[in-house]
Amino acid sequence: MVRWVAMAGYAVLAFWQYRYGTPWASKGIPLEREQLIGWFLLGSMLWSLGRSRKEIVLAVLGWGALAMSFIAYDYTRGAIDGWWGHLVLIPGTASRVPVQAVHNAQRIITAEKALFFGHLPTEWLQAHLYQSGAWGPRWEVVPALTYTSHFVTVYVIAFYLWMRDKHRWATWVRTLVTLILLGLVGYMLYPTAPPWMASMFHLIGTVQRPGTRALNHIHLSFADHLWNKGNATVNLVAAMPSLHFAFTMLTARFFWPTARRWQRVLLVAYPCTMMFTLAFGGEHYIFDCLVGGALALLAVWVNQRLETWWAERRLPVTVEADPATPEGELDPVDHSSV
Repeated sequence: MVRWVAMAGYAVLAFWQYRYGTPWASKGIPLEREQLIGWFLLGSMLWSLGRSRKEIVLAVLGWGALAMSFIAYDYTRGAIDGWWGHLVLIPGTASRVPVQAVHNAQRIITAEKALFFGHLPTEWLQAHLYQSGAWGPRWEVVPALTYTSHFVTVYVIAFYLWMRDKHRWATWVRTLVTLILLGLVGYMLYPTAPPWMASMFHLIGTVQRPGTRALNHIHLSFADHLWNKGNATVNLVAAMPSLHFAFTMLTARFFWPTARRWQRVLLVAYPCTMMFTLAFGGEHYIFDCLVGGALALLAVWVNQRLETWWAERRLPVTVEADPATPEGELDPVDHSSV
């Protein structure tokens, strides 16, 4: 009863946040990572009221590890600048990025043009589909929602699994943290200017950033504002690998074994739509997506091996049978001491 009363209060507080705002956040759906993780951590703790206290500790550790990995992701920009040095000014802006990121982008552009018969997917898609305007065409609502889902899907899945299956929740969080850390290594070793930035350096033709502008059609302008606000703080050269695509591939791979046929259709459509969104929007190259997808599969494999290793260590020790004793025959029992 206490747990359900607490969850009811949680729902009221969430509605108040959405409708009126709170002292720590403006009204609307909170899409910033720290706020979302805080909300889901609170919900997880309330859901575990009346159960073992270890569950609350587990929630704090799991959500805390997820928060720390995302904080590290957000602040790799300064680390990359210090690691590579030799910064260059992005034309038309006040931001600087490592010149190595520009060189790496040129290599990827050359490889993609060789793979796609002399065309860069972003240039081709924008030449055939892009329309100017503050809100863009209505069909862009689909890629805009797909892009925005990157900021909420992994948390919603984690919260759902927490309520349904603590073991799968732990596996999901551990795999997600592994994937993020792999992505950080990629950013440090191979900083890359994304297509929209490569266009500003005149490596390719003009590339626009439609972003989430179409969300204004469905009155989600706050999400569009958040997208523009976030561009000022994130790592601008975190293109290789694409964690946007990696998260969708992780979702598909994680739920594939237990999914029904119609669910598998959605699990395939989600990464495909995300890849189109990233390429059309000028946010990532196709190579970024492929590497991100490979890292997602690697993260799943690593954690499967880790679980197997841990399960084997916890197995009880068994005593081997005496090879001199025929199978199925018991040793005689001495009853003289009874």
